Amino acid sequence: MIPNMKFYVISIVAIFAALGIGIYIGFALDAQSFVIDQREDIIAKLEERFDFLKDENQELKSKLKELELENNDFKEFIENTYEEIIKDKLLGKKVAVIETKDDYMYSGIGQTLEVAGATVKSVTTITDKIMNEVVLRNIYNELNDLEMSDNKNTNWIFNAVKDVTTSIITGEPTESMNKIIEEQIVDIVGNIDEPVDYIIIAGGSVKEEIDRINLIDKTIIDVAKTLNKPIIGIEKTIVNYSYIGTYKNFRISTIDNVDTPIGKTSLILAMEGRPGHYGVKQTAEQLFPDIKSTALEIIEKR
Repeated sequence: MIPNMKFYVISIVAIFAALGIGIYIGFALDAQSFVIDQREDIIAKLEERFDFLKDENQELKSKLKELELENNDFKEFIENTYEEIIKDKLLGKKVAVIETKDDYMYSGIGQTLEVAGATVKSVTTITDKIMNEVVLRNIYNELNDLEMSDNKNTNWIFNAVKDVTTSIITGEPTESMNKIIEEQIVDIVGNIDEPVDYIIIAGGSVKEEIDRINLIDKTIIDVAKTLNKPIIGIEKTIVNYSYIGTYKNFRISTIDNVDTPIGKTSLILAMEGRPGHYGVKQTAEQLFPDIKSTALEIIEKR
């Protein structure tokens, strides 16, 4: 019996299908072998790179440790010598410190100033009660300050801060100042019965309060300038919200790392007569005052 055409067609299709499957299987096996080879090559290169990075990391750790040891030596040297640099630089000067917010304390500044020969007459901390206009208005009403009390446009906060600053600088506390102390609107350590030669205003806060800065800090600075008393702004290295940029805009000298030996030295040298903006923050213009030039030479350069 002679096969018909259908049989031949099916046979041919089967042959080509078998060839196709064979070619595919062969290609797949070759591709798999190629992928395996490539994967092994990539793994080898990654391992090589990892070993290199591991060695590099160990080298960097070693260098970092050396730098830390060197840095500790520098710190120890500065801590043991900075007092000799500032000793008697402010001999006889009477200084008042005003902390415009109670978020950060600056009590350690007193020891530095004393080493420099200055006397810290008072440290004043302005509390959040200063922002309560009702309490302030009542104080002036009780003092029968009718001219101020009857004026609806009176800025009670401005007047209270002005009274506080004037009393501290002149050493002549007003009745309103005494009442403000009594109401614990300000907290004073020391005494304010003598005039001072220099004002240190200490800033920095936990949160941004630009209105408070303009009402309190700016008023203190303006009053000091009006009474021809030098004033300098200070701040710790780490604060949530920095006042230094604003103080700089108010055109007073600033130290932004006063909690460090370098910052303490900068404070004394700046107060001695080397105005500028010193520290480690972006607002600083120099790390440290120029000690090669005299204070007079620096002032003339500016």
